[in-house]
Amino acid sequence: MVLESQLTNHRVDLADGTIFYQQSRVEPSQIPILFLHGWGISTEPYQEVLKLLAQHHTIIAPDLPSFARSTYSELIPDYVTYSKFLLSFLEVLNLQQFHIVGHSLGGGIAITLASLVPEKVKSVILVDSTGIPTPSIPEMIARRAIEMTVQMFLPRKRLKLVDIPLVFSHNLLFNTGNVIQGLLISLYEDISHLLPKIQAPCLLLWSEKDLTTPLSNAQEMATIIPNSKLITVEEGLHEWGLWYPDKFTFIILDFISQFEQC
Repeated sequence: MVLESQLTNHRVDLADGTIFYQQSRVEPSQIPILFLHGWGISTEPYQEVLKLLAQHHTIIAPDLPSFARSTYSELIPDYVTYSKFLLSFLEVLNLQQFHIVGHSLGGGIAITLASLVPEKVKSVILVDSTGIPTPSIPEMIARRAIEMTVQMFLPRKRLKLVDIPLVFSHNLLFNTGNVIQGLLISLYEDISHLLPKIQAPCLLLWSEKDLTTPLSNAQEMATIIPNSKLITVEEGLHEWGLWYPDKFTFIILDFISQFEQC
């Protein structure tokens, strides 16, 4: 069944902050996809991805706490704090089961959620995910400089020249503390001990050219996560899914479709 791809904006007020989220039309026969964006941005640069997913599936895509339109009253110290706040949000929505798609920082949160509430998670898709510590900040800056330069030659000018810079600069200006703290979490928090606790079927979806979370991270995760599968693509770099949304969404939907009738 193909659904309407229109996404509508909503908000949930919680004790420590507010979650703004986008949602497609709810299809009662489907388990929703919880889509978690990467560090420093919001759901905004993922609009084409979300609309393509929403043509076929119910989507719930929050701005992570203290990013873009979502707020949080304190500095967020770790993946667990992100996850528990999102669980409070999901309880308000009365979401009993969900698939999780997490990109980058969102992947680290997805790992943590899957370990905290395994009974609620139908499947997990980790896209160029964090969770295994990476090199020092200076080395990561050099790697990101290479990636950003290469991405300037990819298609979708508005995405790289307007959408991503606008939301990143907003977050850096107005959510400075948690932007910096989120970077430190992404680089240094090791949650590899949680990987064996993922009970749901797990897809690791990675660019072979990713310099931020290299393919070796995915290969290590795949050896630890039970019932996991690794798919690599040649396209792009760390944010490859934004530049190749058709391929990105096809792989996600194909994986999830295996578990819809289970």
